[in-house]
Amino acid sequence: MGRLMRRAGFTLVEVLVTVAIMAVIGLASAAVVNAMMRTSEQSEQAIAQLEQLQYTMLLIEQDIRHIVPRQTSTDFYLLAEENLLAFVRSGWFNPAGIFPRSELQPVVYSIEEDTLWRQSAIFVDVADGEDSFTKRPMLEGVTALEVEFLGYSKELNDQANEFGSSRNIKSQRATGELPPALLLRVHTNSWGVIERVLLLTPMSEAEETQRREAEQQQQPGDGNG
Repeated sequence: MGRLMRRAGFTLVEVLVTVAIMAVIGLASAAVVNAMMRTSEQSEQAIAQLEQLQYTMLLIEQDIRHIVPRQTSTDFYLLAEENLLAFVRSGWFNPAGIFPRSELQPVVYSIEEDTLWRQSAIFVDVADGEDSFTKRPMLEGVTALEVEFLGYSKELNDQANEFGSSRNIKSQRATGELPPALLLRVHTNSWGVIERVLLLTPMSEAEETQRREAEQQQQPGDGNG
């Protein structure tokens, strides 16, 4: 009877084999869990980047669709240079004129250190200097910004190809014309080249004059009051 009881336990070899098997299972499980966590983090990061891209492109589209032929201190209605796009947009909501500003807003998109930035100011006719503009990053990993003007006549398109986009727009400033559409190319590290054709809804001369008069009335320091 005592001999049978002594044989009922585990040997040292059996215990060591069991421990080794459990260790292998634990290591494999840890590797799987770590891989799942990394995949989840990468997915969340990709989703956040995609949402930021969608928001940036939506804001750019809204800005461009509201471009107006408003002359600024740059002497351009619409300025497009290498990695830069500047214009004045309307539709900056100001219900019943409760804010001391108009519904026009100067906007500048530029690229610095592989980041797309959006700059805006409260008033269109602002003094030169960075303090006048509010600057915020929109999208990281952007290497280049290209803009082409679409819908011009063949003669104007030839001028744009010969002298560049800014020369073409400057020649149209006196008549208040804007291109019917813009071709926007955003070069990114993650998604390659993103290309969009955006239509403009130009304001009539009467509407532009009315907005400008309202803006002048709301400019601070005009001596009234």
